[in-house]
Amino acid sequence: MSTSLPSVTTKTEPRSAPDGMGNGLFATSNIKVGEDVVHARVPFVAVLDSPRLEDTCSGCFGKKQMGGETDLKACTGCRVVKYCDRCPIFQKLKPMVLPNNARALLRMVLRTGRGKYSARELEIFNNLETHMGQIQEIQAHLDRVNLTAKAVKEYSLSEMSHEDIAAYAARVSGPLSPKHSWLTGDFQLDLNSFNLTTALYDKIGLYLHPYASLINHSCDYNATVGFDGEEIFVKAVKPIQKNEQIFISYIDTTTPNEVRRKELIERYFFDCQCSKCAKGKDSPEDRFSVPVEDTSALEAAERQALELMQSASADDAKPDEAIAYLESALNALHRVSNWPLHRQPYASIRDQLIVSLLAGNKFNKAFIQAAVRYLRVDPELYSPAHPIRQIHAWILAKLAIYISQGFEPSPKDPIQLQDFEINFHYILWYILADLASKQLESCTVPSFKQLVGANFAQVHNEFKSHGIDPSTQKAVVSAEWKKLERLVQCALDTE
Repeated sequence: MSTSLPSVTTKTEPRSAPDGMGNGLFATSNIKVGEDVVHARVPFVAVLDSPRLEDTCSGCFGKKQMGGETDLKACTGCRVVKYCDRCPIFQKLKPMVLPNNARALLRMVLRTGRGKYSARELEIFNNLETHMGQIQEIQAHLDRVNLTAKAVKEYSLSEMSHEDIAAYAARVSGPLSPKHSWLTGDFQLDLNSFNLTTALYDKIGLYLHPYASLINHSCDYNATVGFDGEEIFVKAVKPIQKNEQIFISYIDTTTPNEVRRKELIERYFFDCQCSKCAKGKDSPEDRFSVPVEDTSALEAAERQALELMQSASADDAKPDEAIAYLESALNALHRVSNWPLHRQPYASIRDQLIVSLLAGNKFNKAFIQAAVRYLRVDPELYSPAHPIRQIHAWILAKLAIYISQGFEPSPKDPIQLQDFEINFHYILWYILADLASKQLESCTVPSFKQLVGANFAQVHNEFKSHGIDPSTQKAVVSAEWKKLERLVQCALDTE
């Protein structure tokens, strides 16, 4: 079956899915790891989050900025978005900026009225789930949908009925978010709309393509989603056989069974029955290093760590305060000897600590934590082709570039990098060489692959300009890598 969508290239077709999952996408041929499952070049709708309107291009969604082009110019009509044509609707709303889901809905209503969508696109979109029945049962959800629809009808001057606009709204944004869990932040899929990200997985807005929205959820997913400007790429993270259903994850599946299932029920109105959830607590996400009979100490440590993590996320928390909270959270879990490094919220706290250290310009400590994540955490959480693992490797490489250019020792730090006598040039070369060698099967998007290739070529050529070829010096590179491993172990011993 053809998609009948000229902007979509795919190795799938829509079919009725089993087990009450409605429609889904199924492979029409065998798909290798890293290959495109779905590639859509033009979104049905995509908008930036309000805070990103100032620093991100609304035309390329940051794609050109990856190459260093950062000279953004405000729209002459509305003075709100950057790099756009005149936008009389937003000009009418000046200086108010609607939330991203309302702006997305506004664009969709206008484009529908102007005949910008094909009949096939509208057919697929109109067949998407709305869960309007469940939304109507919760007054807050219903009020949000109706208020958004009312505002969009007024601003757009559309002849579309309020009911039809409300149905659009329900398909775009779905129910309100539940209370934040350990990983807090944002979810990958908001009913039918995705979180739009940069090629480096920084969230910047909202994205919807009805064909991609047909993909169902599994905690044991076989594909991942990434964005390259306004293009969406769904790539195989596992080998997919012909006629096999395509699955992505709507949530972070590194969390324990109870957390995942609760989140899926509250947000997406279904009880997940995937192969991972069928294992219950007998999965890596739920296991401890040794069997646990008395869980009271574990629960107390977890509760303390989560409270500290929440304090670090408070709006009034200063950078140094946030770092102190997160380091204390790591210590709380480290004291529980059988709590694995990759079991949440341990891994998530470390992620947040790295971000806070970078924000506080504490690059030495950020490098150490990023190295712990690279060597000890990510291999347990993600397959080598997974884009998150690739992005984390890239962050470590960027930190290695900074460290290789010289660093200022901090007497207050419990670990001094100079004590390990690491040649960070070789560490940088190895990380980039490893990344470059995996790009064929990587689930990252083209801009990221180009970034990796260009940086590896630059670093390798700098070595060769000094008469050195690290690819022929395996013993030297291995010796430096062992120093890094000792650094990581020392960091873990001092948590």
